[in-house]
Amino acid sequence: MRKKIAEHYDHHCCEYEEWIKSHPHIHQSEVIVFQKVVPSGVGLEIGVGTGRLASSFSVRFGLDPSLNMLKLAQQKNVLVVQGHGENLPFKKETFNFVLIVYTIELADDALRFLKEAVRTLKKRGVLILGITNRESAWGRFYEQDASKGFWRWYSIEEILRYFKKISVEFQEAFHTHFHAPPDIKEIEEPKKGFGKGGLVVFKAVKQ
Repeated sequence: MRKKIAEHYDHHCCEYEEWIKSHPHIHQSEVIVFQKVVPSGVGLEIGVGTGRLASSFSVRFGLDPSLNMLKLAQQKNVLVVQGHGENLPFKKETFNFVLIVYTIELADDALRFLKEAVRTLKKRGVLILGITNRESAWGRFYEQDASKGFWRWYSIEEILRYFKKISVEFQEAFHTHFHAPPDIKEIEEPKKGFGKGGLVVFKAVKQ
């Protein structure tokens, strides 16, 4: 599965970059919601992709299995590393925060993936996890898209159960993407907590 995913993103990296450019309201709404939770300090984005989000917050390091995606992220001044979230090539307690956005859905082993992220966090470091809520209109839309067959969509409850297993304290959440898919008509202000927003962003602190 890992090889298949890397090959998919290597092949479609430019299409993903163009999709982001052609959907500015989606990207800007995501930047606004992550502004609520991204702290200062040295950060890592796992599944950095083309580096659009990482560069918006000066996230220093980015990891991804797709070499072609990493080449685009590198152009945005992200220090890139090729690899997988289940086996991070970083020492323990390296980062002030770890950012994971639309990436846990691709993990072979979500629990191991999250444990690895927490391992690399400093004490009281921040884990930021953004998912497409399976129970939202966006979640249902993507589940019907056969081209994303290697994705695994999660509910809010499932993520909160994972947090209890990985030595983090859940602090708060925000959600956005309230317009119906496949696009957003205007830049949205996020709402605190959980709801029907397609993107849910969790903030948790390493205990």
